[in-house]
Amino acid sequence: MVGVYLSTNGNAREVADYYVNVFDAEQPYMMDFSQMPQADQEEAKGMEDLVIYANVKTFAGDIMLSDNMPGETTKPTGAMWICVAHTDLARLRTAFERLAKDGEILMPLEPTFFSPLYGQVKDKFGFHWMIMSSEEP
Repeated sequence: MVGVYLSTNGNAREVADYYVNVFDAEQPYMMDFSQMPQADQEEAKGMEDLVIYANVKTFAGDIMLSDNMPGETTKPTGAMWICVAHTDLARLRTAFERLAKDGEILMPLEPTFFSPLYGQVKDKFGFHWMIMSSEEP
């Protein structure tokens, strides 16, 4: 299995909460730097509130994420896509609509020659998504 791990610029909590809503997921497991072993906390001074690891467990798999180290920034690009493939078309439609609400539809969610349901969307954080049915057309 291949998983998704996203890097955020200090807003991992917000991003995780957003994906909880998008995918009707349970509250994510979240660890911040203040929860590191005491011996390692000297290296984390000033980063105590940053997320070192979070995991949003969705109906289609896990979305893991964390904050970047201070001074580091990343920007999502179209060179990397998150693909959500599942057989539950209603859940896929709901997720697509929620991602698109404050994002940008790149390709409408509709039947294609290769999937009964496929669409592309960029979410409000700039991450690119492919939403598709994993069943044959």
